[in-house]
Amino acid sequence: MKKTLLLITLLAISKITFCQSQSDFNYSIGISALTIQEYPKLLNEVRNGNIFYTSGFNGITAKVNDNQISYRFQVSNVKEDNYSFKNECENCEVVIGDYKSFDLKMGFERSLIYSKIQPFYGIDLGYKRANFDGKSNNANNNTFLYNANIEKNGGLIYPFLGVKYNVIPAITISAETGIDFIYTHDKEIKSDNTNAPTSVNNFSRWQFNTKPLGLLSLQFNFGRD
Repeated sequence: MKKTLLLITLLAISKITFCQSQSDFNYSIGISALTIQEYPKLLNEVRNGNIFYTSGFNGITAKVNDNQISYRFQVSNVKEDNYSFKNECENCEVVIGDYKSFDLKMGFERSLIYSKIQPFYGIDLGYKRANFDGKSNNANNNTFLYNANIEKNGGLIYPFLGVKYNVIPAITISAETGIDFIYTHDKEIKSDNTNAPTSVNNFSRWQFNTKPLGLLSLQFNFGRD
């Protein structure tokens, strides 16, 4: 009798947790509530360790769910006013200006288990564009050196790990961490205080940027067969 009651209880619990899975719905729409990430290096930027930046409500994710696999499409942008960094060396230049970036990604995520709390992994492929408009000053006496206009365009690979919590069947909270591997074509224009160009550099390079919190999203699930 005890074994029968235990079996019934376990079946009931499994039924409840299964019903509260994102996988029961065909589609999901998510709002990016928070990200914590590195930005790509600009010019000959010097960094001592990792520098992370926080932004919120800066993107949308759409998903098509197929059992434990979700195919996802993401659009996000970042704007950082008064963004500054050291250039060439610690005591050479301080560059300050406005930084903007736009990411477009497509990929998949796979849940490891059916439950209310679901760990998952996946990978995205995408396009990244970043722009910076600012000026460089001497780090020692703050005198003007040049204006800097930078444009980066390229592809990215974003592997990630995460966990999602199904609050109720139609609402899911998801958090993930990952790394952006980026290959970009960079165009760097330096100009004097009259905005006359003094140098134009074009080159390509690989970079990787860590994302301790690549995405914290509030997700709405809908559509059933």
